[in-house]
Amino acid sequence: MLDSPALRRVLKEIFDVDDKYLVPINQGWLMPTIDKDDKVGTWIGYRIMAKEPRLRANTPDANVATALLVHFRLTFVGPQAEEYADRTMLWDSRDDVRQAFAKENAQLNYTNRRISSYSLRNSGFNDYMIWYADFLAVTTYGENIDRNKW
Repeated sequence: MLDSPALRRVLKEIFDVDDKYLVPINQGWLMPTIDKDDKVGTWIGYRIMAKEPRLRANTPDANVATALLVHFRLTFVGPQAEEYADRTMLWDSRDDVRQAFAKENAQLNYTNRRISSYSLRNSGFNDYMIWYADFLAVTTYGENIDRNKW
């Protein structure tokens, strides 16, 4: 299933960046200090925005599974932000991307993808452009729904 830890593993494999540059999007995360001498220095934020069940597979026992449509966002901040965002538009042509998602039992949807940008103003100090990309992926979630206590 594609959850936050799985998404992090996928992104780590695709972008091959140091752990410090791959961070979950939380309130206030977009205030990293950008070091102009840092050759990499681009922060990649990730967040699962929503999960929507699509079709439930019933079985004769208490095991059920559903296909989930997962909406997630990637945000890029730093000197390579636009380049990293642009690269995501080619993910459908990259076998390594397909394989990274397949390891987590997920597959990207290639509809309604786009990248956007906006300027982050930090009171005149460390202002920069932020690029973000929204995606949809399909994965499955299964569980035994016997009336056991949680």
